[in-house]
Amino acid sequence: MRVLHVTPCYPPTWAYGGIPRVVSALARAQAALGHDVHVWTTDAMTATARSAMPAVREENGVTVHVSRLWSNRLAWHHQLYVPQGDVPAVGADVVHLHGHRNLLNWRAFRAARAAGVPVVHMPHGTAPRLERKQLLKGVWDVAFDGRVPHEADRVVAVSKAEVRQLLALGVPGDRVERIPNPLHLEEFAELPPRGSFRAAHGLGPAPIVAYLGQITPRKGVERLVAAFAEGLDGAMLVVAGAARGMALPRGPGVLTLGTLEGRDRLALLVDADVLVYPSTHEVFGLVPLEGLLCGAPAVVGDDCGCGELISEAGAGLTVGSSPEELRSKIRLLLHDRVRAAGMVERGRAYIAAHLDPGRVAAAHVALYERLCR
Repeated sequence: MRVLHVTPCYPPTWAYGGIPRVVSALARAQAALGHDVHVWTTDAMTATARSAMPAVREENGVTVHVSRLWSNRLAWHHQLYVPQGDVPAVGADVVHLHGHRNLLNWRAFRAARAAGVPVVHMPHGTAPRLERKQLLKGVWDVAFDGRVPHEADRVVAVSKAEVRQLLALGVPGDRVERIPNPLHLEEFAELPPRGSFRAAHGLGPAPIVAYLGQITPRKGVERLVAAFAEGLDGAMLVVAGAARGMALPRGPGVLTLGTLEGRDRLALLVDADVLVYPSTHEVFGLVPLEGLLCGAPAVVGDDCGCGELISEAGAGLTVGSSPEELRSKIRLLLHDRVRAAGMVERGRAYIAAHLDPGRVAAAHVALYERLCR
């Protein structure tokens, strides 16, 4: 089967959050199953730089087509991805759209409809008008791809929380499928030695509490920094990620870093005694699960799909929105290392059973095959 994944961002574009990681893991796993997998993406990279990847490349069995953006600034500051060129003519049997409110999806959806090709849409939590620029998102929905979640042949939700989001938006229930995100497990096969992050940044023996990911208003990083305002049992908070749409929160006992990639990213997760992800409206949340693979128990927001998964796995604690509750839950895991170790063990077992890329890729392929009959 020939599959075209459409995503505005794809590795090595890490600063844009989890979608590039998910699409890469899914595309690679589908290629490993013997399918002809293509990806259409852009050269979006960071606030000030574009990806230097060639227009077409083969990577891990996947053919990646890269369109240059008309404006890198518009992509970073306004999530307005305007690609030069059009949808690659690859003769796809299925078009799989990722994210929402981008011109790649709109163009690919129209091209697929004209060719009679089934469309699968995976919003990754972006279907509702959340967080910033809600008026602009409303205008965009009217002018461009606002009807895609309602008109796609299937919409994939990654959690029960996202199923509820989609149904609340009026997406027909018989078109919604729940398939979790895959985790690229090979990345965690050989971890950096514990202590390497501490050594690289000149940190002492104090416990490390970590946040890793994009820094936007709904991620709750400012509440996490507030939890450390009066100190927290001598622990240090490490915040790693790119700030978008807000100033970078700062405070005492807080080390702020930019986007971490590759081994540097893994080194932080390995050295973290507790990983905190206090986001709201998060339908999945890869980072806490990746932290578990590196040995870090998680504290996550309780109103999101991430909290749903962590609770199912018994792999961490959920928390409300107050800094006081955050402080209490972090302190609990810092002090009770036996309980923390048990959470990590259960989390790893849950990931192996449910989030293996081959298993997730096969579920998507089964969906494609039903649509192509």
